[in-house]
Amino acid sequence: MSWLLLAAPATAAEISREPVQDGVDILRVNGTFNDGDDAIFRKLAASVNKAVVVLDSGGGNLLAGLEIGRAIRLSGFATAVSEGSLCASACALTWLAGTPRLMAAGSKLGFHAAYKLINGKASENGAANALVGAYLNQLGLSDRAVVYVTSAPPEGVEWLTAETAAAVGIAFVPVNKAPAVPERRQPLPHDLMSATTAFYAALASADGETAAALVVPEKRGKGPFNEQSIHAFYSAMTKSLKLTGTSLRGADTVRVTYEYTTDRGRVCNGRADVQTVFQYGRTLISRIKALDGC
Repeated sequence: MSWLLLAAPATAAEISREPVQDGVDILRVNGTFNDGDDAIFRKLAASVNKAVVVLDSGGGNLLAGLEIGRAIRLSGFATAVSEGSLCASACALTWLAGTPRLMAAGSKLGFHAAYKLINGKASENGAANALVGAYLNQLGLSDRAVVYVTSAPPEGVEWLTAETAAAVGIAFVPVNKAPAVPERRQPLPHDLMSATTAFYAALASADGETAAALVVPEKRGKGPFNEQSIHAFYSAMTKSLKLTGTSLRGADTVRVTYEYTTDRGRVCNGRADVQTVFQYGRTLISRIKALDGC
């Protein structure tokens, strides 16, 4: 399988404020977490007294997610995941900081361990998970909850259920038992080109965390969708990949053409079909099929 690049920076999460009734604001965090998003959130949160932070993200930069979570806890804000929304990896860690935590039926919230590659296989990254463990302790989670979160699989996602949450002591309130959380004003369209561009922008920066957040959750950490393998491959190129063409190939596929030179001097001029799906209110990468062997 081949990976492709665009020479643009990864898109930051969209962070916005919506004043509502009774003195409680809605703070929305939509999209992939990137470096610097925590500073934007803290600046916005400083002007708010009471808020529900509505999260809709596949994850991304771990440190940004932890710092947003710390700002939420210090401010005493609630967190929520709306019906049909996805909150995974770094986003799920942010959600844990809410007081209270709200979760709608039909939403998906899951944990994904930080990891590194050992002999070509994903293995938990002790240093990164130590940071996560310290954060969870700061939030006051039980030992069972800390073990559950930090023991999530490095390949794929551990989805939180009501039964598991009760067993490990992660308390949350179903949305139908809490103040209503407004839905997103306009649903995101199934935008193949934008999703593909954002994915390859992350690859251009050798940013495996951001790239993986744009992949269907069940394939994260696996094979070429492994964050560390993305970083290792693209940070070592002698000539960064240049995208030479894109075109739609049906309702869910983008054909790309490209060229690059690897760290071993191998020159590639190739094509690939990028397959996408529309899940959790967003377009995600589901498969990349190389057509020319590179």
